[in-house]
Amino acid sequence: MTSWIISGFTNRGRVRPHNEDAVAIGDRILTGDMDAPLVMTSPSDCCLLMIADGMGGHAHGAMASRAALDYLVAAVDRLSNPASCTEAIEEANQHLYTLMHEHPETIGMGSTLAGAVLSADRLIAFNVGDSSCHLFSAGQLVQLSQDDVPEGESSQFGPRRSHALTQALGGSSLPLPVEPHVTVDAPLAPGETLLLCSDGLTDMVSSQTISDTLRTAKDPLQVAKRLAAKAFSAGARDNISLLVARCLDAPEI
Repeated sequence: MTSWIISGFTNRGRVRPHNEDAVAIGDRILTGDMDAPLVMTSPSDCCLLMIADGMGGHAHGAMASRAALDYLVAAVDRLSNPASCTEAIEEANQHLYTLMHEHPETIGMGSTLAGAVLSADRLIAFNVGDSSCHLFSAGQLVQLSQDDVPEGESSQFGPRRSHALTQALGGSSLPLPVEPHVTVDAPLAPGETLLLCSDGLTDMVSSQTISDTLRTAKDPLQVAKRLAAKAFSAGARDNISLLVARCLDAPEI
């Protein structure tokens, strides 16, 4: 059975008063301020990883990110099927608008989404917004997700001129459809690393530094600790969330 070692971290950073991000590892959802990254081994043949960066003020942004992940964790079977992944994410978007209708004080709340489903035969990556998914393989850092930012905005690592988005889950007073980005790739191989993160990491830490960290750190926990520390030392102006996953080498028979 294929398994993965995963490290996750989420924190409000050094400037924002609250954390509007949420992180999912399987059916476990992480919110609030973690003191240090956690590490765990995926116990099943299918591993769901997601990051959501909430918008709309603390209470409402945190509600949006958590609600989106709660909905999608329950839809893991559909996310793990390329034929139904897009539909599940579209329904999560509608779910946020339903919540806004039921709670008018939350109108306009929204969230980005970046996720991946790891299995023995493929890697499914998906996103809406500017939270991102990256594969580190053979010394190269490749972005699997597509940033939903205005044309001309830099999608490179480092501070952007603005944080405007061209689409998100929710985020509007009137319901708007989304067009999720979904890719299907070969499964994560031993020695390869998957990184999911909110823009609170990529705005603070350069692509080269992230690549160097992924290349030199011995395991996902060390990667997560080093990247979180680098984001904090750079100012941590936004909430920071990240997930790091590596495939465990198959035992010798």
